[in-house]
Amino acid sequence: MMTIEPIIDAIVASCFLFGTAFYLMVAYGERRGLALRLLSTAGALWFVILFFKLISNMAELPWVAGTVHAGIALAMGIYIWGLLELARTLK
Repeated sequence: MMTIEPIIDAIVASCFLFGTAFYLMVAYGERRGLALRLLSTAGALWFVILFFKLISNMAELPWVAGTVHAGIALAMGIYIWGLLELARTLK
């Protein structure tokens, strides 16, 4: 029986990557450095985490408890830091 978790993960990842791409375009237009690097790092990290999580779900490999959540928390922290830096440059 197929679970709904991989589908939810894919939807969340696509929404997050869409938002990251939008803010990356804004940060690239400013070209002030740190915000662009932070947002691109957060987007790449999030994509890698979800990519490996989706592959492991399809292969039915177990994850160590908390590994994905810790990675997602790290990516979200970097993303929010990038948004704050972008807001400071746009003031």
